[in-house]
Amino acid sequence: WTERSLSRHLEVSSAPFRPTKDAAKALGGTLNTAFLTIASEAVSRYHVELGAPVDALRASMAISTRTSDSGANAFSLVRMLVPTAEMAIDERFRSIQTAADDAVEAAASASLDSLAAFASTLPTSIICRLARQQAQTVDFATSNVKGAPMAMYVAGAQVVANHAIGPLSGVAFNLTLLSYLGNLDMGINTDRAAVTEPAMLARFISESVDQLVTFAD
Repeated sequence: WTERSLSRHLEVSSAPFRPTKDAAKALGGTLNTAFLTIASEAVSRYHVELGAPVDALRASMAISTRTSDSGANAFSLVRMLVPTAEMAIDERFRSIQTAADDAVEAAASASLDSLAAFASTLPTSIICRLARQQAQTVDFATSNVKGAPMAMYVAGAQVVANHAIGPLSGVAFNLTLLSYLGNLDMGINTDRAAVTEPAMLARFISESVDQLVTFAD
């Protein structure tokens, strides 16, 4: 996943909300950890299948930093090394839960409000340059977005699924999850130069969902 281009390929996948959340609880973690575990398991299988196994990759996840005083949908990106070597999926889950806890704690202690205030004083060109440099240190990005718990309609027709597509910003692929009507709809945005077999990656994501939900109570 060293090559990058302007060519994109989109795939979609879904996971059942309640079984996925129950599996996360049974394994002692959160839905975010289940989401990252699904992505990391798929990434591991993808690299093994193509004959290029890797022990760990760096992932990013958008986390909410909204407070009662922020008055906006504030968020920050945390980066962490996730295990992508071959291992049992429950072992992968627990390892990622530990990494996520450490990353969130580090982000919380980094005085994000002060950093945001400082960044707002910088020229746009410098902010864009810094953002690109940060993106280059991430292999894949994830984002979990809370969606509508009720049915949505467009011109009188019910929306049956809602797959969000997140930006790449220099990563190999972006996996964005949007909850809707009891499902976790996922949009998979891939850089075609990095992920040369996007349909394979999407298949491994679906298979990883099936494997993880077997731990649901």
